[in-house]
Parts: sequence; structure tokens; C-alpha cells
Amino acid sequence: MTRSHLCLLCLLLSLVNFAASQDDATIMQSLKSTLHLTPDVDWSNPDPCKWPSVQCDGSNRVTRIQLKQKGISGTLPPDLQKLSELIVLELFSNKISGPVPDLSGLTHLQRLNLHDNLFESTPANLFSGMNSLQEVYLDNNPFASWEIPETIKEATSLKNLSLVNCNLAGSIPDFFSSQTLPSLVSLKLSRNNLQGVLPSSFGASSLQQLYLNGQKLFGSISVLQKMTSLVEVDLQANTFWGAIPDLSGLQSLRLFNVRENQLTGLVPPSFTGLKSLTVVNLTNNCFQGPTPLFDNSVAVDIIANTNSFCLETAGAPCDPRVEALLSVADSFGYRVKLAKSWKGNDPCGRSWLGITCSGSNDVTVVDLGRQELTGTIPPSFAKLTSLETINLSNNQLTGSIPTELTNLPMLRTLDVSNNDIHGDVPKFSPSVSVVTTGNVNIGPVSPTDWKSFRNRI
Repeated sequence: MTRSHLCLLCLLLSLVNFAASQDDATIMQSLKSTLHLTPDVDWSNPDPCKWPSVQCDGSNRVTRIQLKQKGISGTLPPDLQKLSELIVLELFSNKISGPVPDLSGLTHLQRLNLHDNLFESTPANLFSGMNSLQEVYLDNNPFASWEIPETIKEATSLKNLSLVNCNLAGSIPDFFSSQTLPSLVSLKLSRNNLQGVLPSSFGASSLQQLYLNGQKLFGSISVLQKMTSLVEVDLQANTFWGAIPDLSGLQSLRLFNVRENQLTGLVPPSFTGLKSLTVVNLTNNCFQGPTPLFDNSVAVDIIANTNSFCLETAGAPCDPRVEALLSVADSFGYRVKLAKSWKGNDPCGRSWLGITCSGSNDVTVVDLGRQELTGTIPPSFAKLTSLETINLSNNQLTGSIPTELTNLPMLRTLDVSNNDIHGDVPKFSPSVSVVTTGNVNIGPVSPTDWKSFRNRI
């Protein structure tokens, strides 16, 4: 290329940059006209690059607009997306209303901060093509009901996503893995109308902060076991159930808030022993077993009589009968209905669902028929040596009848009718009535063995 060609190319680039800067100036004048600026924001200079709260690069292209906490009202113009060199758009804590405009042309935008305004809607293609975007804060806006958009997947540089109290609905999409959003470390979706279960992709993420409090979410929290980067997790005020999983792999976990759910089961030592913990909130659940004992350095919120612990004294062991019955409940997945009834340290001293005792406070009957139980028949029934009757009929139990039950010396009736039990029935004493009707696979051959046998013939 000759020197004259180079000069011509430089001239053309200069003309393009000049035209683009003129376009930016026009758009900024449009922004000025749609906003109701307060007296302390002086945008009277004809050159927007000299306006306060606005920054430009060496080519007079607008790179930053940071009108924060100014009490500004008005709306945003639809052509903001043409500010193609914009890196930061911060308008938080104002009174700006109307729709958030289409910003899909802002391929250099790194920070979008519009929280605490009066915006009414978001564009359908929000985040589309914004692969430089690192931080998004849209909290506390009265948006019309909307769902987490699929286009978030295009914001592959995203680190912090905060959509708190902005009328989100629907479920949490299953694309929050590190494969899709490799840089995402903070996800805050609190105080919306989200429902459904925690997506499995959380388990393959690098999230350090997860705030989902105040929703309509439900189901197991077992995916937390795989989220080994977690530092803070807040699931307060949902309807999660089941037990706390093994969190021993979460060596950086500091804050754990599951207050106001329906979590059950024993609080595991693998959790209470975490050295990184500083704040734990377990109040208003259905946790069972001993009240957990944490290190003195941990700020613990466990208000007395708001769970189903056997004793309120932290670390005090449960009665052996309670331990045995909790082992039984474990095989059924620590059902909420049982946890709400099986409270305290004496199964014979109050009305425990399905439990009958003798005058000597020995458990003689466990009657849990028609309780929609799932899981398997627990061998731990054998620890209750005074049992005379076990009724597990009309549930959805699987597996086989444990041979340990044949060792119960006082047993007279075992009713497992109308479940999905398979395999051989163990040999009980002739004095024991074993009722197995309604289990189509009961007998010497398990369903797996029977299928294998049919495949061979």
C-alpha cells in the first residue's frame, strides 16, 4: 500500500469516527430531552463530552453515563443502543420510568445498573449480543411480569446478575452452568415470584453467591452439595423440603440461610463442622434429631420450638426410641408430615402420628398405612424390639422386606400390602402374620431379574 493510500485510509477513518461522534452527540441530546434533569445536573454545554456524569474516549465517543442518585425522572430514548462504544450505563436510584429500551447494539457495555427506578418493562431481547457485559443490576423496578430471558446465555462474560424484587415469574432456567456462563459468580433473584425446583445446572456452576429468598420455590436442595464454590446461600421463605445434603465439600461457605422452609431430617455433622461458617439460619423448618451444636464463632439463628428437634439443648442426644424412629423416617425421605408430628424426645408422651406405646413406654405399634410414603422398608425397625405391629400398607414403597425384621421377638403383624415390594419374603416365625397382597412383584424373583430372565429366552 502506497503512502497516499495510507493517508486516504486515515482520512476515511477520521471521517467515520467524526460521524460516529456526531451520532453520539445527537443521541445524548435525545437522552437530555426525555429526562427531567434536576438543577444540579448541568447539561447545557453543546458538547455532551463535557457534561457532568458523562465520559468520552479520545474520539469523542461516549463511553460512560453515570447519572446515579440524582432524583431524575422521565424516560429513556429508544436509540440508546446506537451508543456503540458505551461501557458503563448507570442510572440507579432515580425516578426514571417507561420501558428499558433495546440495548442489543451495546456490544462493549460492561456494566448495566438501573436498580431502584420506576421502569415498567424490559425488551424481549435484553442481553442479546452483549458479550462484554459483566454486571447487571435491575433490582427494585415495578416491571410488568417477566421471565428470566434465554438471551442471558449470550452474555458470556457476565459475573454479577442481580434481579431482586423486579416481578420475575416462571421457573429458573437450566442454563447457569460454567459451560454456558463461565464467569458468573453472583446470582441474586430474591423477592420475586419464581417457582419450581432448583435447576441441576447450578451443580455445574462456579457461583459464590446465590440469593433466592422470598419466592415460591420448592423441592430438594441436594444440588447444593455440588456447588463447591459457594460462599453465601440464602433460600429463606420458600417451600424447600428434604434434608440438608452433605456440604463438607463447601469449604468456603460462610452464610447459610434456609429459614422459613419445610426442611426435615437431621442437621448433619458434615455441615456443623464447617470451619468457614459465620452465619447460619435454620429457624421455622421441620428439622429433627438433636439441636445442632456449632462453633462459638458462628452466629446461629435457631429459635426454640420452631423445628422438631428432640431437645432444645444444642448437642444433647435423643432418646434411643427417637433415634430408631428417625432412622425409620430417613428411609422414607424424612416426610414433612412425619416431621411435624414426631417432635420432642418421648414418642409415647404425646401424639406421634402412627405410634402406639405400652404402659411401660415401649413402642408397640407403628401404623403408617395410607401416608403416601416412598422409599424402602427400613431395617432399623429391628431396633424397636417391643414392636408388635408394623403397618405400611397402601403406600408407594419399593425394594424388599428386610430380613432384620424377622428378629423382632414380639412382632405379630407385618402389613406391607398394596405397595411395590419385590423379592423373597423372609422366613418369619409362624406366629407372625405377613400381609403382602397387592405387590405384583413379590416373590423369589425381583423385577430386574425377571426382565433379565425374559431377555434370555
